Amino acid sequence: MFVVGILVQLVILVVAMVIAGLILRWIIGNPEKCKSILGRIHRRLITPWVMVRAFWAYLNWKRVRMGLSYRECLMREWQKREPDRPYYRL
Repeated sequence: MFVVGILVQLVILVVAMVIAGLILRWIIGNPEKCKSILGRIHRRLITPWVMVRAFWAYLNWKRVRMGLSYRECLMREWQKREPDRPYYRL
């Protein structure tokens, strides 16, 4: 029984190592896709922070009666974070 348990663990370890090797091979073979995926993950993680800052900016613009919409404040915040992202004034 003890030997069977060790063999099962060995098989699971070998399968995990093969899968890890395939993943690493894919990452090395597709650096642009990996960079794109990491960029999307980064954008997804900072989106709540950008939305909160845009909301506070919108409240500030509203308080001083400058007439910017929330969407414009959001685009300005994204422009600060990602200068290469296109910015459209509505």
